[in-house]
Amino acid sequence: MSTTTRTRRRIAVPIAIVLALSSAPLLTGCFGNPIQGAIKAATGGKVNVGGGSIPSDFPKSVPVYKGKVDEAVGLGTGSKEVWNVTVEVPGASSYDGIKSALTGAGFKVVGSGTAGSSGEGLIATNKVYSVIVGVTGTGSKWAANYTVGPADSSN
Repeated sequence: MSTTTRTRRRIAVPIAIVLALSSAPLLTGCFGNPIQGAIKAATGGKVNVGGGSIPSDFPKSVPVYKGKVDEAVGLGTGSKEVWNVTVEVPGASSYDGIKSALTGAGFKVVGSGTAGSSGEGLIATNKVYSVIVGVTGTGSKWAANYTVGPADSSN
C-alpha cells in the first residue's frame, strides 16, 4: 500500500466514524447521547459530562460554533483528556465557517471528506490539539460534532 493510500485511509476512517456517530442522533429524532452511561462505566467515572454546555476544561484555543450545545463530555484527565461536543448548526453551509474558524485560530486542516449531501468532515491540528469535526444532518436538523484530543506527537 502506498504512503498516499495509507494517509487517505488514516484521514478518511476517522471522518467516516465521526459522520456516522454524529448522524445517529439525527436519525432517532433527538440529539441526546444514548451511550453516556456506558462511557461512564467504561472509564471508571473519569468523565466530565457538560450536558448542555461545553465542559469548563474544554480548550479555549479550539473555536466551537456558537449554537445550542446538545451534548458535551470530557473523557480522561490531564494531557490525555479527550472532549466530544455536539452543537446544533443551521445547515451544511456551517461547515465552511467552522473550517475558517479553525484555520483562523492557527489549526492546519490535514484531511477532509464528504458523506454525499448529508455531511462533511475534517481533521485539523496544531502543536497541542487534534480536532475532528463532522457536520451532518437532514432537512432542518443539522449538528456539528467536535472531537478534540492531544496532537499526535509524530507530526
